[in-house]
Amino acid sequence: MVAFDVTSLVPASVWNEGPTPGALQEMLDSIDKHTEQVRSDLFYNMMSSLAGSADLSVLKAMASLDGISSSSGTEQWVAQHANKYMEMQEHVAKLQAELKAAQAAADLEATLKEFKGFLDNGQFNDAAYHLVQLRKILEDTSSSSSSSDNGGYSKGGMPLASAELMQLQEACTRCTRDLEEALESSLAEAFDCALDHGVITITSALPGGGDVGDLWGAMELAGSAERHLAAIADKLLQQVLPHVLNGTALLHCQLSGESEARIQWYAAQPQPDGSFSTEHVEQACMQLLALLAQALFRQRPSTLREFGGCFWGGFVGQYQAAFLQQVQGSSVALLQARQEAARQMEQQAVAVGLAEPGSDLASCLSRAIQQSYHVVQEQYLAEARELLASHDRLAPPVVVGQPLPLDAGFYQRYKEGRVKAWEVLDPPSGWDVSGPVLATGYYHVSATVLQQVMMIDDALAHACHQGDTSMAQAIVGAVSKMSAMFSSMLPAPAAADAPSLALLRHNDLQYLAGHLLVLPFLFGPELKALLGSYVWLGNDALRLRGAARAAFNDVVSGQQASIRQELQPLLQWSAALAAGKPMPPKEAEAAAAARDKATPATLYTLRRAGKDLWGTLAPGVALEASQQLLDTLAGLLVGDVLKKQDIGESEASELVQLYRPLAEKAVQELLGDVDLSSQGSLEGLDLRDLVAGALHHRCGALRKLDAVLGLLAARLAAIVDAWERGQLAAAGLSLVEVRRLVVALFEDTDYRAQCLQRMECCE
Repeated sequence: MVAFDVTSLVPASVWNEGPTPGALQEMLDSIDKHTEQVRSDLFYNMMSSLAGSADLSVLKAMASLDGISSSSGTEQWVAQHANKYMEMQEHVAKLQAELKAAQAAADLEATLKEFKGFLDNGQFNDAAYHLVQLRKILEDTSSSSSSSDNGGYSKGGMPLASAELMQLQEACTRCTRDLEEALESSLAEAFDCALDHGVITITSALPGGGDVGDLWGAMELAGSAERHLAAIADKLLQQVLPHVLNGTALLHCQLSGESEARIQWYAAQPQPDGSFSTEHVEQACMQLLALLAQALFRQRPSTLREFGGCFWGGFVGQYQAAFLQQVQGSSVALLQARQEAARQMEQQAVAVGLAEPGSDLASCLSRAIQQSYHVVQEQYLAEARELLASHDRLAPPVVVGQPLPLDAGFYQRYKEGRVKAWEVLDPPSGWDVSGPVLATGYYHVSATVLQQVMMIDDALAHACHQGDTSMAQAIVGAVSKMSAMFSSMLPAPAAADAPSLALLRHNDLQYLAGHLLVLPFLFGPELKALLGSYVWLGNDALRLRGAARAAFNDVVSGQQASIRQELQPLLQWSAALAAGKPMPPKEAEAAAAARDKATPATLYTLRRAGKDLWGTLAPGVALEASQQLLDTLAGLLVGDVLKKQDIGESEASELVQLYRPLAEKAVQELLGDVDLSSQGSLEGLDLRDLVAGALHHRCGALRKLDAVLGLLAARLAAIVDAWERGQLAAAGLSLVEVRRLVVALFEDTDYRAQCLQRMECCE
């Protein structure tokens, strides 16, 4: 800033005359004149600084001073110059815009001409590069147009930027369409698909000029490569590979020369069993991948990577699905060979760039094989489930088992009366222990359990044949689950409503449990070699036997309840006798009628129960159930007699008359008319007689009942004698029971006291 001396504005009259009014007025005039000069200099300097500025806001503000009436002459002068300058600026801007538009049109025309020349000559990369440049120019022009507040105007009044933008848009659209048509036409020449005839022809050197590699480069620049690669991948995945992967078509890939290749597939011939071979699937797929990489994609990394993104995932999915279906009937050696081939195929795909490292197709196949084991297990379980769902509980049963191995020496001694009690009480009671272990006689099972056992045997035989540890583990697990399903899925029939069906269920469960225990002997060595230890299904067998025992107990409990119910009239009549009170005539008549019906009803119940037991169960099990029923019957009668505190002579006689038929006929009625001849054959042997003898020996309550009934009609001396000789103890009577019976039967005399003392001394 230049220093200014204020004293220069003070007139000389002020210094000579002093501050007179005239001198002061002269000084004020000098200051006003200087002020006007300074303002003019400042406006001039501002105009000079705005001459090259694009911001016309200040100039517009200056131009607005012309309309202010209070402005001085200097402001009006400045406003006039500002208006003129603005007009010049607008004219220059319009000329520049027109020049720019003309230059842009010329450049665009040259670019389009070059683009057309490249396209006609098959130089797709150069043509695509020019299209990319056009798009960049269009993008830049669009950005500058949107950021500009007010552009110049053409002669027609349209904004120049908008006119240029429209030309660029039209040019880009036209070039994009032309390039896309040329690329699609060339791709059709390079990748000719005759899918109906099973042939794909690949031409590397395009007939219209150029190489297929340049074609893919142009597509990548134009942004259309992904769409065309996806279309090629879909054709291969949908039309070619499904038939190749399942073995129904053979794939032949051939590279003839350097410019042409052929992919051909044709129907394969089935094997004698109707299936198709899949041994060479991986080799065919590797040939396909190699041919595509070399002939169609010209080893371009970017193109192969983008094609792999469209193709590899779908291919792996189809391959795994086909592999999963094929592993079920393939040997372990073939599966291992295919796994190794799949690993090589994946390595090749990674090497050419179709797949990313680390996808590990071989591990996926291992998981697929593991899944196939699960599928095999589920198939067996589904078959078992279907079998159990179709079970007909009313279907005729099947006879299974082996004849009883009878001991001829035992039965000869039995007929001669030389068999000791322990020999009868200790099972197998006349069975030849040196005979077959599983020879338990004949019994009934359902056809369903036989089919279940066959299914289990087939499954384990398949596991041994495959020779694969995981397969064997899966199938052994399936066998365990199948046995559990048999127990849980088949509804247990009500023992009270259908005892024979409940007993049939018992036999089914026992039969299946027995077979599970035999399996280690049938398949033990083979399964041990696979699993490292013997297969033990004992826990499953124990669970089945527990369910069988529950069904057996339900039936026996129901039959015991029926016997108790039928005996109630007899027990009530016995109680009335003990009470000694006369009953009203009608009640006495009804009680007598019920008493008379009780014995035949009870014997009929025994006959019906015996028919179910001996007609369904194995002899040993039927013998056990029969013993429980006879013990129940005899136990009730014995208990009724022993609980009486006073028994008169007539009452004792009537009790013998009521209970003796049951004691004598119970065994005979229980066996009924059941045919036991087929259970075992031995010359001169009556098996029914032997079973009846075994029941008499085993049923302690029945022997006890026979002894009690004998005591009711015996003299006191005979009772003491029988006790001293041990006959009563052998029949199961204790001293307390005999003493109680003696006290109830005989009056309290010295002789009774002496007899009781004698019995106590003998104990």
